[in-house]
Amino acid sequence: MGQVQSRQDESYFKLESSDKVALEKKYIDLASANKGGKVLETSDELFGEGFHLIKDDPAIEDKNRETANGFWKDGWETRRHNKDAHHTATIQLASAGTIAGFDVDTSFFDGSHPAFASIEACLIVKGEEDYQWRELLPKIPLSGNSHHYYGLQASDDIYTHVRLNMYPDGGIARLRVFGNISPIFPKDGTVFDLASLASGGVVVKSSDDRYGKPSNIILPVPGVNTRDGWQTRRSRVEGHHDWVEIKLGASGQLKQVEVDSTHFRGNSPDFISLDACKSEYKDVQYDPEVKWVQLLSKTDVEGDKKNIFELSSTDDAYTHVRLNIYPDGGISRLRVYGIRVPEIEPETSEVTTAVEGLKMVDTSALSGLSSATLVELDERETVEVEEEKKAGKDVKATLISEVSSVTTLVENDTEEVEEEPVKRTNKRGGRAKAAGAAAVAAVKLTAAAKKKTKGRSASVLDEDEDATTSSPRTKRTRE
Repeated sequence: MGQVQSRQDESYFKLESSDKVALEKKYIDLASANKGGKVLETSDELFGEGFHLIKDDPAIEDKNRETANGFWKDGWETRRHNKDAHHTATIQLASAGTIAGFDVDTSFFDGSHPAFASIEACLIVKGEEDYQWRELLPKIPLSGNSHHYYGLQASDDIYTHVRLNMYPDGGIARLRVFGNISPIFPKDGTVFDLASLASGGVVVKSSDDRYGKPSNIILPVPGVNTRDGWQTRRSRVEGHHDWVEIKLGASGQLKQVEVDSTHFRGNSPDFISLDACKSEYKDVQYDPEVKWVQLLSKTDVEGDKKNIFELSSTDDAYTHVRLNIYPDGGISRLRVYGIRVPEIEPETSEVTTAVEGLKMVDTSALSGLSSATLVELDERETVEVEEEKKAGKDVKATLISEVSSVTTLVENDTEEVEEEPVKRTNKRGGRAKAAGAAAVAAVKLTAAAKKKTKGRSASVLDEDEDATTSSPRTKRTRE
């Protein structure tokens, strides 16, 4: 699939046009105007306004359309003969997130396209004035009427704004910023929309999507028409109802729900209800212990109006909601207001020192793991190994490299271990065996670390494992 391998010696790499499908499937466009992105300013836009850059629709050409300044262009275009080195366009992303790649699109700009372009990004947090622009994509050559796909090395760095630079002047039709949302939550105790895409909410599935994508209802911007909402087909079965399930951006206590049926006149639902549950799974159908709780009973809903309902008072925190509409119809947006309840991470404790740069960590506090193996090596003493095994369970340990920040779970060999600990001895043979065991562990750690690092995958197009059917106890960080 094109040049998709990660390059360790470069922070960016060129992708082929054929990689577009994989990029769009794995990531979202963080700059999208439909998702809430905004062009804040441009240094010049005489022939084409900057807002065209983040329009979701592909660029078009209309040779019969003119403006007071000349031919109409579906893109950002500056005047000629720029006296400065470059022109810039500053874009506020729809949500804070990690960036995996770009598409600099010069469609229908052939002969009027810039010679080069570069992209910078920064993180701007409300209330803080200090921020720095960081170059993510250095100066790259551009061709006319073409897409220019570039991927970035994996990084957990979060950004809220990007700045597109064109050299020296010309026109660019679209800029796509591919990445994953990493929401910056408000301070504790603040009521906000937990279901919003900007908060990390995800539409998991729905009963029907005949006339509109259910993912539209959690977009942070108002709907523009009925196609920009979620609408189901007409039902012909008595007692039928449609539904949509949403994984909230964070676990929270739910206070209020807003069902916005703006633009839906004569095709909105007659009634709605809301259920909620708590689960570690993205798709709760794989959770055998899930229990749905009704927070809003079947209630009338009006068309072309923002319908606001108070939810049943509860101190419980929920991770998912299910909106039911009776019997069918459409809505524009859904807002689920609540207070975030941060999840408590299990604690780990260090129990011994390192061997050849390795450190053993007691992982008994982690779900499903038995007591960690204790290894200690001293310059004047040899090794004592004592392992405790729970009935029917293998002993596992977490090896943490002091040289690398990568942490990987490494399974110990399943060979039987003597119940009686090895006696202390001053013979050098025992020390050699211990050093050999440490070397084997180091090899395992290195091999595992190369497979997957913390955060995003090492390549923007690495295949993800199916997280829907796997237990979250082994993929807790993946979601």
